Amino acid sequence: MRGLWLVARREIVTRGTSKSYLISLAASVVLVVALVLVPGLLSSETRYTVALTGQDSVELEAAIDAASEGFDAFTVDVEQVGTPDEARNLVSEGEVDVAIVDNQTLITESGANQDLSLLLDSVHQQVGSQRQLSDAGFDVNDVQAALAVAPMEQEHLGGSDMGARIGFGYILVIVLFFMVIMPVMYVATGVVEEKSSRIVEILLTSLKSWQLLGGKIVGLGVLGFLNLAVPLAVGLGIGGFTDSLDFLPTGVTSTLISAVAWWALAFAFYSALAGSLSSLVSRQEDINSAIGPMTMLMVVTYVVATIYVWDPTSTVTRVLSFIPPFSVFMMPVRDIVNDAPVWQQLVSGAIMMVAVVAVLALGATIYKRSVMRTGSKIKLMDVLRKGG
Repeated sequence: MRGLWLVARREIVTRGTSKSYLISLAASVVLVVALVLVPGLLSSETRYTVALTGQDSVELEAAIDAASEGFDAFTVDVEQVGTPDEARNLVSEGEVDVAIVDNQTLITESGANQDLSLLLDSVHQQVGSQRQLSDAGFDVNDVQAALAVAPMEQEHLGGSDMGARIGFGYILVIVLFFMVIMPVMYVATGVVEEKSSRIVEILLTSLKSWQLLGGKIVGLGVLGFLNLAVPLAVGLGIGGFTDSLDFLPTGVTSTLISAVAWWALAFAFYSALAGSLSSLVSRQEDINSAIGPMTMLMVVTYVVATIYVWDPTSTVTRVLSFIPPFSVFMMPVRDIVNDAPVWQQLVSGAIMMVAVVAVLALGATIYKRSVMRTGSKIKLMDVLRKGG
């Protein structure tokens, strides 16, 4: 195992300190921070100022404050003034948006906003009714208690935030795909670089082939994990501090954390395939053809996931969420819509782990038998059949 960790450390130091990796990591952090903060900076809260004067102005202020608390679209500030003329001057000078005199007259420059008008008319009716009841000798509190009716309970058959959850799942699938394919390609190019430069011959004099391949996968996996986890942690931290992620559906944080685990399984699976298949060639220009089967498998699972993300509770989605490597995309999709119990996620993860171990074993065998053979492209079936 010491040899494996030595190779992993070499990959981390060599690629992790490269300018391209540091720029990529910084760009990812900046992008996530922008996605978290920019929407809040661009959306300005609408504020209205209402001047009150005359009869019932105190009661109106209390009613407006209570009513405006339930409005997310705008905020209402109330200002008490001495006379109707002063209120009119404030409106004409643009110091306030509207003014109410004696709870009878609404003064505006050219008409009030429709939502604001609805709110002010509602409190006007409320305060006016209370005064008329009091003048008629009724106990206002008793009347309000008799007229109070509890609001209807809402029952959401399809889930009110299902659309948002599905949309988030679609974005998650895209992010997972690209965060897997980039470090996997680094594994493939690294194997061919070492093989074409004959460095691998020197390394294999003191290391076993599985240590060399495994160390490369672990080292690049750590860098890929940092490229995923650091922006995610920064985004969640800033979002939690600024409350700019309140629009996300509930439970998203736990889904993101579990998605990191699924990313790790996907990376281990595909990087083992990429490392072993790329060892069949000695030239950089032959990499794409060598890892073609792996690329096709990855694209197929990705395309299927982007199709069935729109139907996350279907039978197909549920079945595929247990089949490697489809499960790395499909299970997070089910999780985001709360369709995946914890036990199913654990079972699916265990199945994927078994698949990863099997692919790692096969990949190590292919790598061992082909990495020392240079020249033209080696046929995969020849490697498997002849054992080198």
